[in-house]
Amino acid sequence: MRKRTLFWLSLLLAAGLAWAGVAARPAAARPPLLLTPFPTPTPGADGVIRYKVQPGDTLWRVAAVAGISVDELRALNNLQPDQFIRPGDILVLGVAGPAQPTPTLQNGETPPTPTPTPTPSPGAGTLCVLLYDDRNGNGLYDEDQERLLADGAVSLNNRTERLSRTGETNGKEAVCFEDLPQGDYLVTMGVPPGYNPTTATTVRVALQAGDTGYVSFGAQRAKPAAPEQQPPQKKSPLLGLLGLLLIAGAVALWFFAARQMRSR
Repeated sequence: MRKRTLFWLSLLLAAGLAWAGVAARPAAARPPLLLTPFPTPTPGADGVIRYKVQPGDTLWRVAAVAGISVDELRALNNLQPDQFIRPGDILVLGVAGPAQPTPTLQNGETPPTPTPTPTPSPGAGTLCVLLYDDRNGNGLYDEDQERLLADGAVSLNNRTERLSRTGETNGKEAVCFEDLPQGDYLVTMGVPPGYNPTTATTVRVALQAGDTGYVSFGAQRAKPAAPEQQPPQKKSPLLGLLGLLLIAGAVALWFFAARQMRSR
C-alpha cells in the first residue's frame, strides 16, 4: 500500500510541475524592424559631395540614393571588392562643380542679391527594390557576402494616385519602378517558396520628385526545426492553475498516506 501511494504521489508531482512549467514559458517575439534615416549630403567648399556613413548603411544603399552604381561608388573611393564600409567613414559621392569664389567688394559697392533656389515642382521619381539572401539573419544587406534572390513578388501602391505596380526580382539587380508620382507608397515583398522573411515584408516609402528611393528585403532559406527548437506556444493560464491543483492534490495525498500509516 505504501509503495503504491508513493508511486501515485511522484506521478502527480511530475505532471503538475510539467504543466506549470509549460504555462510559464514566454512566447518568442520577432525583433522590430529598425530603419535609419539617410542624411542628405551637400557639396563642400571644394564642390566635392561627401557623405558620412551611418549605422545600417551599405554600399548599395548609399549608391542607390546618390544615383550611381556600386562600381562607381567603389571607384570614387578606391574601395577594393573585399573592403567594407563602417559607421563614421567618409565617402565621396561625386563633384557638384568648382567652388565659386567670394567676390571682393570695392568701397560703395553692394553685394549682389543671391538668386533664390527654385522650389522643385511636382514630378516623378524612382523606387528600386531588391531581395537578398540574408544568410546570417541580421536583417541587413551585406552586398559583399550575400547574393540577391530571384522569384520574389514585388508590389507597390499609392492610394492617393490610385496607382499599383508589380514586378519580380531576378537575382541579378534591383527591380526599379520609374516615372512614379511623388507621394507615399507601400512596398510589399512576397518571398519565394522555401524561404522565410527576416525583415518586414511591407515598408512605407515617401518619394519626392526627382528622387531615387530604395527598399531592401531579406529572406532566409527555411530549415526544418527540431521539436525542442520550435517556438513555444502561448498557453492559457488555466493550464498553470491545473498544474498547481495537481501539485496540491499530490501533497494532500501524501498527508493522507502519512496519516494512514500513523493510525496503524
